[in-house]
Amino acid sequence: MKKKVAAVIPARMAASRFPGKPLARILDLPMIEHVRRRALLCDILDDVYVATCDQVVMDVVAAAGGRAIMTKDTHQRCTDRVEEAAGHIQADIIVILQGDEPLFDAEVIRRLVTPMLSDEKIVCTNMLTPIKDKKDLYDVDIVKALVDLKGQVICFSRAAVPHFRVAYDCPVYRQTGLSAFTMPFLCEFSALSPTPLEITESVDFMRIIEHRRSILGIVADQRSIGVDRADDVSIVEEILRNDPVQRKIYEEILKK
Repeated sequence: MKKKVAAVIPARMAASRFPGKPLARILDLPMIEHVRRRALLCDILDDVYVATCDQVVMDVVAAAGGRAIMTKDTHQRCTDRVEEAAGHIQADIIVILQGDEPLFDAEVIRRLVTPMLSDEKIVCTNMLTPIKDKKDLYDVDIVKALVDLKGQVICFSRAAVPHFRVAYDCPVYRQTGLSAFTMPFLCEFSALSPTPLEITESVDFMRIIEHRRSILGIVADQRSIGVDRADDVSIVEEILRNDPVQRKIYEEILKK
């Protein structure tokens, strides 16, 4: 039987670094609509939902013909918001798409989900992109990821890891806002107690590692730009105007 796959995009207006971020205008669309409409381009998804605690976000999504689920306003972690929303969804696999990643390639969703369809032992995947600019290692807004020889994530950190005491071609990745869970593991994850490194780093997925569960890293060599601050909007707009591939995707989602 074919497994049902649904994407959930958590969004809240009270982001500390950029209040009102989901509805920030990027060219002709609010940011949440850039993400939601891009997800619709991937035919492996059966459904796409926005999970929010803000009526204004729900209204914007509904007005555009999308689906939104109202959640509590007490969630501190996006994964907990997604888990609550998932209780209203019939699906075997939940893909989490961050609402502040408006340039992601929808086809990477297929890469996230495919290993889970072929191997039931894989219960969580996370999209990673190579860090090529050394200054990104020192940017605390970028969560760094290290993986073992089998592609399993060893750790996430906002610090500059690893420390290159010896010059060596050691790959370092950026954690993106794209991940996938089997529905049972998403429920299990939410029930696990928060952990010291998760809280200290403010990185949800450290809870999985600290509880000795596995995350398969899926590496995609694509440009991934998160909108963490208001200044990032102009960077994204410039890319959408001048990058031929991104421009084509943008023109396509305008028709959705």
